[in-house]
Amino acid sequence: MSSLSEIVSALWSHDFATLSNPEVLWLVYAILFTVIVLENGILPTAFLPGDTLLILSGALIAKGVMDFLPTLAILTAAAGIGSWLGFVQGRWLSDTKTVRRWMTQIPKNYHQKAEVLFNRHGLYALLIGRFLGFVRTLLPMLAGLSSLPNRRFQFFNWLSGFLWVAIITTFGYVLNQIPFVKAHEKTVMTALLLIPVFFLIVGIVASLYLLIRHYRRRRALLNRRRHRVHKK
Repeated sequence: MSSLSEIVSALWSHDFATLSNPEVLWLVYAILFTVIVLENGILPTAFLPGDTLLILSGALIAKGVMDFLPTLAILTAAAGIGSWLGFVQGRWLSDTKTVRRWMTQIPKNYHQKAEVLFNRHGLYALLIGRFLGFVRTLLPMLAGLSSLPNRRFQFFNWLSGFLWVAIITTFGYVLNQIPFVKAHEKTVMTALLLIPVFFLIVGIVASLYLLIRHYRRRRALLNRRRHRVHKK
């Protein structure tokens, strides 16, 4: 916990020397890796701020905290592993109560968008959907539900993961090379820190709301069934 609080403090105070310390840097990579895996592969954590963390990673590369190639490799691995977990859920766990309940928690508009993309473009949808929040978590599961072979999925999975990480991280790096951004470095870094936190809070609140609504509906359904039984 002390290392985690040290990271938060260093980010908030823009202490890049502390962040680049190998004893702290490994934890930064571990946190990024874990969040990207969860956001890409586990439906209940689809709200995690993957895109904004990649932009933040690009900014940290620009500040000399992290190196581009190791960051690209680590985060691409995280994206690929995460989507593979989603594929496994669709292929082997789709009939379980847990996964079915997860599916009901995703807003219908994202579910419809993912299905339309997949039905129209097949695995090519992974290249597009990887850049769309929630959709990138749903698409691997839809691929798993289909009869698509694992080898074909893995090719598009790793290619889309690499492109997503490379493009968004590079955007974060280039953004921090703009003179105006450099002139307002502290404000930009603070925003890059606060935006993921904001989306994380919004995601947690939305997930809790959906869970409560699901529980209430289930409870109302059970009450109606009991009422019918009593009438008989």
